[in-house]
Amino acid sequence: MRTCSAAPAAGPARRRASAVSALAVLCLMSAPAPAARADPGLPTAPAPPCAPGWLCGWTGPAYTGVVSLVAQDMPRYPETTAYVGFNDAASVWNATGTRSTDGVRRSLCVTVYNKPDYTGSSLTVRPGTGIPQLAASFGHVRSSRFHPCRPS
Repeated sequence: MRTCSAAPAAGPARRRASAVSALAVLCLMSAPAPAARADPGLPTAPAPPCAPGWLCGWTGPAYTGVVSLVAQDMPRYPETTAYVGFNDAASVWNATGTRSTDGVRRSLCVTVYNKPDYTGSSLTVRPGTGIPQLAASFGHVRSSRFHPCRPS
């Protein structure tokens, strides 16, 4: 599983701090930037987009702040800097896309849950779409599951 977070890690060791700083720079260079906006009040998509095949979570609304990425089911997000974009999520984007195999179009939706182990309130995010602002009543993402869905 690949994950990336630009949040600094705590720790007194200078070597570890340097490694974390290098990771942060690398992640920021390859991480999606804030959302492109067609309308000043209406974010449409992250720009550049979330990497294809991934679910991305940001700590800020409209795909801003620290980003984290996952490409598999997560029954719970550990409390580590690698998953800060989900544990403190304010926005999410599904970049799994739609594919054609043997003439059949297939899509991969992602359902995010506000409790671990795929429980609690849920929101399903279709491929190529996102939620620019999770409702305060939803809280943060605590688990997520990838599953087939009809192409749009």
